[in-house]
Amino acid sequence: MRDVLIDLGDVRTGDRVTDPAPPARDRVLLALLTGVLTVLLGGAAHARPPAPPVIVPAGLGYLMAVAGDRLYVVSAGQPIGAPVREQTIRTYALPAATLLASNTVRVHGEVRAVLAAGADRLLVNYQDERTATFTTIALRAGVPEPLWERPAQIFGVDPVAGLALVREESATFRDADWHGIDLVTGRPRWTLHQPAGDDVAVGDSGNAFPERLYALTSGGVLAAYLTRTGQQTARALVPERRAGVTTSLWPAGDLVLISAGPSGTTGYDTVAGLAPIWHSGLNLSWYRGPAACGDLICAYLPQRGILVIDPRTGRERWSSDRWEYATRLGDYLLVGRPDAAQPELMVVRAETGDVLGSAGLWRSAGAGAYVTRSVPGEDRIWYGVLDPGRRRVGLLGAADRVTGDCVFATGALVCRRIDADVGVWRLK
Repeated sequence: MRDVLIDLGDVRTGDRVTDPAPPARDRVLLALLTGVLTVLLGGAAHARPPAPPVIVPAGLGYLMAVAGDRLYVVSAGQPIGAPVREQTIRTYALPAATLLASNTVRVHGEVRAVLAAGADRLLVNYQDERTATFTTIALRAGVPEPLWERPAQIFGVDPVAGLALVREESATFRDADWHGIDLVTGRPRWTLHQPAGDDVAVGDSGNAFPERLYALTSGGVLAAYLTRTGQQTARALVPERRAGVTTSLWPAGDLVLISAGPSGTTGYDTVAGLAPIWHSGLNLSWYRGPAACGDLICAYLPQRGILVIDPRTGRERWSSDRWEYATRLGDYLLVGRPDAAQPELMVVRAETGDVLGSAGLWRSAGAGAYVTRSVPGEDRIWYGVLDPGRRRVGLLGAADRVTGDCVFATGALVCRRIDADVGVWRLK
């Protein structure tokens, strides 16, 4: 799962819950509602109500970051408005939400991300509000002094390899340096310079650490580099990159797509040394993405619409203007329109786009088969696991007193609560 950062700033006020156990009336109501979900929530299967959540203290302006089996809660910067502020980062183990450590950092701005960097290490990324530049701080849990600090933005962490992928911008923002940073020393193991006018894209690797970087020079040379070593593995001349033509660079699985607007798109195969394997007349300049969705490529229009491309030929497999997002799950795509009054979750066949049916008024949580459903007018979400073949949801439980900002993590559902605290519900 990708690392997730949620802003806890704009939440509604409410009574603080000191005892996480719900009152008897709520327990009875939950049992009754669970029993009728098969009828009301589109065929969800009955499940025993889960244990009450663990409440993690937080406040207005706090952030929460979920990375694997860690939950990080970051306090608001103090003093407010000062150029240099202190922020405290508390580390919890999931799914029990056990407090492991607390660290306080002094930052010139606000913490934007926290990433796990090993069993007892974390990386903190903050942005200077005056210069818009990023800085990365490495911490050991519970140790006051930082291990190291660099003026760079994080793009991935591999604790096993002891490496972080970062981008360090120049003072003029015209050029930049990409580094593979040693997590212990903070020193670069390798550096790739990005001159002004060149494009660099991080490989599309789903939830894992990106395997490659791709650089497209202003002179039309495309090169691939291994992120763990900085070694160049392939190099090719790209005729699409020429004077007067605006090009876009998109990694998508084992392909790199170079789009030249109305002139179409070419797919370069990273496995075959960046050899061009197809050219398509598709103009992808209007789309978000594209990116790999399983063994296909999915691209999205800014407002609504999906285009599914065959990575072997570059041809359109199917498209639809009905869906705003898609989540790959086995042979299926879970699609929907979250802007609709009733966000019905539909299941379509990934290869053809054939609509197989509705799973009910649910929404994909973007984490495997997990789905959620909000209740209009109530501070509650239902959550469960979808069987896409049967279009049925196995109900896991309900999260009460939440604002709707929820993340599925290792063995837990983590949600922002209406009183600004964080609730952690165990998943069974």
